[in-house]
Amino acid sequence: MFDADLNNLEIVTKLFVPENRELVKALRERHENELDFRIEADNLRECTQNMQVHGVEPSLVRIPRVMNETGICTQHVLVMEYLRGTSLAEAIEQEQNRIANALGKKDGEELRSILAKRMREHFENGGGAGSGGMELLGGKKAKFAQAVGPLAARMLRSYAGVKERFENMTTRAHNVGAILVRGVTGGIVRPEHRPINRQGKASTAHINLGRVLKTLVHVHGLQMLKDGVYNADPHPGNIVVMEDGKLGLLDYGMVGRLSAESRETVAKTVVALSRKDKKEAARLYRDAGYKATSWDGEIIDDGILHRFATFHLDKIDLSPVTLENGEKADILRLLRSVRERAVPVWVEEARRLGGLLMGVSAQAARPISLAKEWEAIATTSLRNSKEKRRRVGS
Repeated sequence: MFDADLNNLEIVTKLFVPENRELVKALRERHENELDFRIEADNLRECTQNMQVHGVEPSLVRIPRVMNETGICTQHVLVMEYLRGTSLAEAIEQEQNRIANALGKKDGEELRSILAKRMREHFENGGGAGSGGMELLGGKKAKFAQAVGPLAARMLRSYAGVKERFENMTTRAHNVGAILVRGVTGGIVRPEHRPINRQGKASTAHINLGRVLKTLVHVHGLQMLKDGVYNADPHPGNIVVMEDGKLGLLDYGMVGRLSAESRETVAKTVVALSRKDKKEAARLYRDAGYKATSWDGEIIDDGILHRFATFHLDKIDLSPVTLENGEKADILRLLRSVRERAVPVWVEEARRLGGLLMGVSAQAARPISLAKEWEAIATTSLRNSKEKRRRVGS
């Protein structure tokens, strides 16, 4: 079925949008690779070696080692090192539950609902790197966080963590006392002296989510912009925060690969976005062959192409887009009418990774400007490419 679906997709693409044949070919390659664990084992080894060259493995991150001493790994079997820790998804959820508890709320659901609303407002105002976290909250109980800003938000997170640790400490002390009372009375204890059973997962109060997200974004910038070999699926369930604070990067079945030329184009786009150079970002997309249409024909406006690049490699910006003629357009209304006609492979690859990193940062209530985070890496990568061409030419 898998083969048949891709065969049909290739036929339709060849007939109606032949300019996207390379994109479909890359899609087939990626999914075929995911079904062969020997390829994933090679990906693990290659990415581990690359990260060690950059000096971030094992100092900041850990990639599981392939365990194949007995030759057990095959196309259908992969044995790797077990990395003990807490999934990033769980760490984000627990932080929000702790803060909800500190604000006197029952659980994190109400808090997440408020955060989602505030995050949407943030994106409608241009998005990008905000102060981060709980100062996005509204309402009386979090009024101080809005008024004082990032410092209050950090204090609120710290207070929530201290509060949880204090509760855990008093629970342990109570339970020790309960055991002693039971021993003295022969098992007859009053209700207030019975052990407390706090059901739940291990505490994640010690996890610094801000630092975790910075590391996650930085490492994937190195992988994409310097190596051209990167984990294309770093969702929160594939990231483990280990007991020593390092990040465990799991699941290298879906790995993206960019040619040196594509890597350079991505780096140039990142730099243009970081420096707010709309014309350059639009030119890079146009020259690469990116084509899209809306209700009034092909999209050639620099402002719109720049906003598309922004969504892919910088930030979630839902504010009105300024067109070349000075008019403003509702970006959501425009997006509903857009049909992409040709998408270069590097655009598809970059926007998948960029979208995941922007998404997990927003989920943790710490919106980012990916282009700002990656600008230094992109600049170094471009300088290295220029130097390499100079050496080859001399």
